Amino acid sequence: MKAVRFHEFGGPEVLRVEEVPDPVGETLVDVTAIGLNYGETVIRSGKGRELFPWYPGPALPATIGTEVIGTTADGRRVMGFPRDGGYATKAVVEHPVEVPDDVSDHAALALLLQGTTAVAAMRAARVQPGDRVLVEAAAGGVGSLLVQLAERAGATVLAASSKGGLGYDWDGLEPVDVVFESIGGHVGRTAFELLRDGVGRMVVFGFASGETLDVTAADVFRKGVAVMGLPRDVSPAEALTLGLEPVLGDVYTLDTIADAHRALESRKTTGKLIVRL
Repeated sequence: MKAVRFHEFGGPEVLRVEEVPDPVGETLVDVTAIGLNYGETVIRSGKGRELFPWYPGPALPATIGTEVIGTTADGRRVMGFPRDGGYATKAVVEHPVEVPDDVSDHAALALLLQGTTAVAAMRAARVQPGDRVLVEAAAGGVGSLLVQLAERAGATVLAASSKGGLGYDWDGLEPVDVVFESIGGHVGRTAFELLRDGVGRMVVFGFASGETLDVTAADVFRKGVAVMGLPRDVSPAEALTLGLEPVLGDVYTLDTIADAHRALESRKTTGKLIVRL
Protein backbone atom coordinates (compact mmCIF):
# COMPACT_ATOMS: atom_id res chain seq x y z
CA MET A 1 0.00 0.00 0.00
CA LYS A 2 0.96 3.66 -0.18
CA ALA A 3 1.54 5.67 2.97
CA VAL A 4 2.77 9.15 3.80
CA ARG A 5 5.72 8.90 6.18
CA PHE A 6 8.49 11.06 7.58
CA HIS A 7 11.98 9.91 8.56
CA GLU A 8 12.84 13.01 10.57
CA PHE A 9 10.89 15.72 12.36
CA GLY A 10 10.61 19.03 10.57
CA GLY A 11 8.51 21.10 8.20
CA PRO A 12 5.89 19.82 5.76
CA GLU A 13 8.64 18.98 3.27
CA VAL A 14 9.63 15.91 5.35
CA LEU A 15 6.41 14.13 4.34
CA ARG A 16 6.95 11.47 1.63
CA VAL A 17 4.67 9.02 -0.15
CA GLU A 18 6.20 5.54 0.11
CA GLU A 19 5.32 1.91 -0.51
CA VAL A 20 4.95 -0.03 2.75
CA PRO A 21 3.49 -3.43 3.72
CA ASP A 22 -0.27 -3.67 4.28
CA PRO A 23 -1.28 -3.56 7.95
CA VAL A 24 -2.79 -6.67 9.54
CA GLY A 25 -5.76 -6.56 11.89
CA GLU A 26 -9.36 -7.39 12.52
CA THR A 27 -11.00 -4.43 10.78
CA LEU A 28 -8.88 -3.71 7.70
CA VAL A 29 -10.28 -0.84 5.67
CA ASP A 30 -9.62 0.24 2.10
CA VAL A 31 -9.41 3.95 2.81
CA THR A 32 -11.48 6.32 0.68
CA ALA A 33 -10.72 9.54 2.59
CA ILE A 34 -8.50 10.77 5.43
CA GLY A 35 -9.29 13.51 7.91
CA LEU A 36 -6.59 16.12 8.61
CA ASN A 37 -6.06 17.89 11.93
CA TYR A 38 -3.82 20.69 13.17
CA GLY A 39 -2.40 18.49 15.93
CA GLU A 40 -0.81 16.27 13.29
CA THR A 41 1.33 19.20 12.12
CA VAL A 42 2.58 19.62 15.68
CA ILE A 43 3.55 15.94 15.89
CA ARG A 44 5.30 16.08 12.50
CA SER A 45 7.27 19.14 13.58
CA GLY A 46 8.63 17.33 16.64
CA LYS A 47 6.96 19.73 19.09
CA GLY A 48 4.36 17.23 20.27
CA ARG A 49 6.12 16.63 23.59
CA GLU A 50 6.04 20.37 24.39
CA LEU A 51 2.27 20.67 24.03
CA PHE A 52 1.25 17.11 24.85
CA PRO A 53 3.69 15.88 27.57
CA TRP A 54 1.70 12.67 28.00
CA TYR A 55 2.22 11.71 24.35
CA PRO A 56 5.48 9.79 23.74
CA GLY A 57 5.68 10.78 20.07
CA PRO A 58 5.96 8.42 17.11
CA ALA A 59 8.94 6.19 16.37
CA LEU A 60 10.65 7.10 13.10
CA PRO A 61 9.95 6.54 10.28
CA ALA A 62 6.37 7.46 11.17
CA THR A 63 2.95 7.49 9.59
CA ILE A 64 0.56 9.77 11.45
CA GLY A 65 -3.15 10.55 11.03
CA THR A 66 -6.08 9.98 13.35
CA GLU A 67 -9.16 9.69 11.12
CA VAL A 68 -10.10 7.50 8.17
CA ILE A 69 -13.20 6.33 6.37
CA GLY A 70 -13.40 3.43 3.96
CA THR A 71 -14.79 0.01 3.12
CA THR A 72 -14.17 -3.31 4.85
CA ALA A 73 -13.71 -6.62 3.05
CA ASP A 74 -17.34 -7.52 3.75
CA GLY A 75 -18.60 -4.27 2.20
CA ARG A 76 -19.31 -2.18 5.27
CA ARG A 77 -18.62 1.56 5.09
CA VAL A 78 -17.00 2.60 8.35
CA MET A 79 -15.02 5.41 9.90
CA GLY A 80 -12.76 5.40 12.90
CA PHE A 81 -9.36 5.91 14.42
CA PRO A 82 -6.57 3.94 12.72
CA ARG A 83 -4.26 1.85 14.86
CA ASP A 84 -1.01 2.64 13.05
CA GLY A 85 -1.56 6.04 11.45
CA GLY A 86 -4.13 7.09 8.90
CA TYR A 87 -2.13 8.71 6.10
CA ALA A 88 -2.35 5.55 4.00
CA THR A 89 -4.45 3.69 1.44
CA LYS A 90 -5.26 0.93 3.96
CA ALA A 91 -5.75 1.07 7.72
CA VAL A 92 -6.77 -1.11 10.64
CA VAL A 93 -9.59 0.76 12.37
CA GLU A 94 -10.23 0.37 16.07
CA HIS A 95 -13.86 0.63 17.26
CA PRO A 96 -15.27 1.26 13.74
CA VAL A 97 -18.47 3.27 13.37
CA GLU A 98 -20.80 2.45 10.48
CA VAL A 99 -21.63 5.49 8.35
CA PRO A 100 -25.13 6.01 6.86
CA ASP A 101 -25.33 6.08 3.07
CA ASP A 102 -26.67 9.63 3.07
CA VAL A 103 -23.57 11.03 4.84
CA SER A 104 -20.65 11.85 2.55
CA ASP A 105 -17.08 10.86 3.35
CA HIS A 106 -16.21 14.51 3.88
CA ALA A 107 -19.11 15.19 6.26
CA ALA A 108 -18.49 11.96 8.17
CA LEU A 109 -14.84 12.85 8.76
CA ALA A 110 -15.86 16.34 9.84
CA LEU A 111 -17.96 14.71 12.56
CA LEU A 112 -15.51 12.01 13.65
CA LEU A 113 -12.90 13.68 15.83
CA GLN A 114 -14.15 17.27 15.58
CA GLY A 115 -17.80 16.38 16.10
CA THR A 116 -16.92 14.15 19.04
CA THR A 117 -14.80 16.96 20.49
CA ALA A 118 -17.62 19.48 20.14
CA VAL A 119 -20.19 17.18 21.78
CA ALA A 120 -17.77 16.39 24.62
CA ALA A 121 -16.96 20.07 25.15
CA MET A 122 -20.65 20.94 25.36
CA ARG A 123 -21.20 18.17 27.89
CA ALA A 124 -18.34 19.44 30.03
CA ALA A 125 -19.46 23.08 29.87
CA ARG A 126 -23.08 22.40 30.87
CA VAL A 127 -24.34 25.24 28.67
CA GLN A 128 -27.69 26.62 29.84
CA PRO A 129 -30.31 28.81 28.11
CA GLY A 130 -29.26 32.43 28.44
CA ASP A 131 -25.56 31.73 28.92
CA ARG A 132 -23.07 33.94 27.12
CA VAL A 133 -20.69 31.59 25.32
CA LEU A 134 -17.39 32.57 23.71
CA VAL A 135 -16.22 30.21 20.96
CA GLU A 136 -12.62 30.66 19.85
CA ALA A 137 -11.65 29.67 16.29
CA ALA A 138 -15.33 29.69 15.42
CA ALA A 139 -14.65 29.32 11.67
CA GLY A 140 -12.83 26.03 12.20
CA GLY A 141 -14.14 22.50 12.28
CA VAL A 142 -14.78 22.20 16.03
CA GLY A 143 -15.64 25.84 16.50
CA SER A 144 -18.34 25.92 13.84
CA LEU A 145 -19.98 22.85 15.41
CA LEU A 146 -19.81 24.39 18.88
CA VAL A 147 -21.57 27.50 17.58
CA GLN A 148 -24.43 25.30 16.35
CA LEU A 149 -24.67 23.27 19.55
CA ALA A 150 -24.52 26.31 21.86
CA GLU A 151 -27.20 28.13 19.88
CA ARG A 152 -29.42 25.05 20.04
CA ALA A 153 -28.96 25.07 23.82
CA GLY A 154 -30.36 28.61 23.96
CA ALA A 155 -27.09 30.43 24.58
CA THR A 156 -25.96 33.77 23.21
CA VAL A 157 -22.90 32.87 21.14
CA LEU A 158 -19.93 35.17 20.63
CA ALA A 159 -18.00 33.75 17.68
CA ALA A 160 -14.32 34.72 17.60
CA SER A 161 -12.23 34.07 14.50
CA SER A 162 -9.29 35.53 12.64
CA LYS A 163 -11.56 35.41 9.58
CA GLY A 164 -14.24 37.69 11.03
CA GLY A 165 -16.81 37.80 13.78
CA LEU A 166 -15.38 39.27 16.97
CA GLY A 167 -11.81 38.72 15.94
CA TYR A 168 -9.50 38.56 18.97
CA ASP A 169 -9.62 42.16 20.18
CA TRP A 170 -11.99 41.84 23.12
CA ASP A 171 -11.52 45.15 24.90
CA GLY A 172 -14.78 46.14 26.55
CA LEU A 173 -16.46 42.77 26.02
CA GLU A 174 -18.97 41.89 28.73
CA PRO A 175 -18.22 38.85 30.93
CA VAL A 176 -19.12 35.42 29.60
CA ASP A 177 -20.33 32.25 31.30
CA VAL A 178 -18.51 29.75 29.08
CA VAL A 179 -15.32 29.82 27.00
CA PHE A 180 -14.45 27.08 24.55
CA GLU A 181 -10.66 27.45 24.52
CA SER A 182 -8.50 26.01 21.75
CA ILE A 183 -5.80 28.62 21.12
CA GLY A 184 -3.75 29.04 24.29
CA GLY A 185 -1.17 31.76 24.81
CA HIS A 186 -2.32 35.37 25.09
CA VAL A 187 -5.73 34.67 23.53
CA GLY A 188 -6.51 31.95 26.04
CA ARG A 189 -5.40 34.11 28.96
CA THR A 190 -7.55 37.02 27.77
CA ALA A 191 -10.55 34.70 27.38
CA PHE A 192 -10.01 33.35 30.89
CA GLU A 193 -10.19 36.85 32.35
CA LEU A 194 -13.54 37.35 30.59
CA LEU A 195 -15.12 34.50 32.57
CA ARG A 196 -17.81 35.63 34.96
CA ASP A 197 -16.45 35.37 38.51
CA GLY A 198 -17.92 32.55 40.56
CA VAL A 199 -19.78 30.78 37.74
CA GLY A 200 -17.59 30.78 34.62
CA ARG A 201 -16.54 27.55 32.91
CA MET A 202 -13.66 27.15 30.47
CA VAL A 203 -13.26 23.95 28.44
CA VAL A 204 -9.74 23.48 27.05
CA PHE A 205 -9.22 21.25 24.02
CA GLY A 206 -6.30 22.69 22.08
CA PHE A 207 -3.30 25.03 21.84
CA ALA A 208 -3.38 26.26 18.25
CA SER A 209 -1.04 29.16 19.02
CA GLY A 210 1.70 26.71 19.93
CA GLU A 211 1.61 27.96 23.53
CA THR A 212 -0.22 26.31 26.41
CA LEU A 213 -2.87 28.14 28.42
CA ASP A 214 -1.18 30.63 30.75
CA VAL A 215 -3.48 30.13 33.72
CA THR A 216 -2.42 28.97 37.19
CA ALA A 217 -4.30 27.30 40.02
CA ALA A 218 -4.07 30.65 41.86
CA ASP A 219 -5.85 32.35 38.94
CA VAL A 220 -8.65 29.79 39.07
CA PHE A 221 -8.95 30.24 42.84
CA ARG A 222 -9.02 34.06 42.51
CA LYS A 223 -11.89 34.07 40.02
CA GLY A 224 -13.79 31.09 41.43
CA VAL A 225 -14.24 29.52 38.01
CA ALA A 226 -13.79 26.05 36.55
CA VAL A 227 -11.20 25.08 33.93
CA MET A 228 -11.57 21.56 32.55
CA GLY A 229 -10.69 19.20 29.76
CA LEU A 230 -12.92 16.86 27.78
CA PRO A 231 -14.87 13.88 29.13
CA ARG A 232 -13.95 10.55 27.54
CA ASP A 233 -17.42 9.01 27.36
CA VAL A 234 -18.61 10.47 24.03
CA SER A 235 -18.87 8.08 21.07
CA PRO A 236 -18.20 9.27 17.51
CA ALA A 237 -21.53 7.71 16.58
CA GLU A 238 -23.30 10.30 18.74
CA ALA A 239 -22.18 13.22 16.57
CA LEU A 240 -23.68 11.50 13.51
CA THR A 241 -27.16 11.52 15.06
CA LEU A 242 -27.44 15.22 15.88
CA GLY A 243 -28.11 16.65 12.42
CA LEU A 244 -25.11 18.96 12.61
CA GLU A 245 -23.97 20.80 9.49
CA PRO A 246 -20.17 20.69 9.43
CA VAL A 247 -18.19 23.21 7.44
CA LEU A 248 -16.36 21.33 4.68
CA GLY A 249 -12.93 22.64 3.78
CA ASP A 250 -10.46 21.91 1.02
CA VAL A 251 -9.71 18.49 -0.46
CA TYR A 252 -6.15 17.21 -1.05
CA THR A 253 -4.44 14.07 -2.34
CA LEU A 254 -1.69 11.95 -0.79
CA ASP A 255 0.80 13.71 -3.07
CA THR A 256 -0.28 17.16 -1.85
CA ILE A 257 -0.59 16.40 1.86
CA ALA A 258 2.39 18.67 2.59
CA ASP A 259 0.38 21.57 1.12
CA ALA A 260 -2.46 20.66 3.48
CA HIS A 261 -0.07 20.84 6.44
CA ARG A 262 1.12 24.27 5.30
CA ALA A 263 -2.49 25.43 5.09
CA LEU A 264 -3.27 24.11 8.59
CA GLU A 265 -0.20 25.80 10.03
CA SER A 266 -1.24 29.11 8.48
CA ARG A 267 -4.38 29.02 10.67
CA LYS A 268 -6.33 30.45 7.74
CA THR A 269 -8.28 27.35 6.77
CA THR A 270 -12.04 27.05 7.10
CA GLY A 271 -13.82 23.82 7.99
CA LYS A 272 -12.64 20.26 7.70
CA LEU A 273 -9.68 19.46 5.45
CA ILE A 274 -9.46 15.94 4.01
CA VAL A 275 -7.42 13.80 1.65
CA ARG A 276 -9.52 11.95 -0.91
CA LEU A 277 -8.17 8.72 -2.39
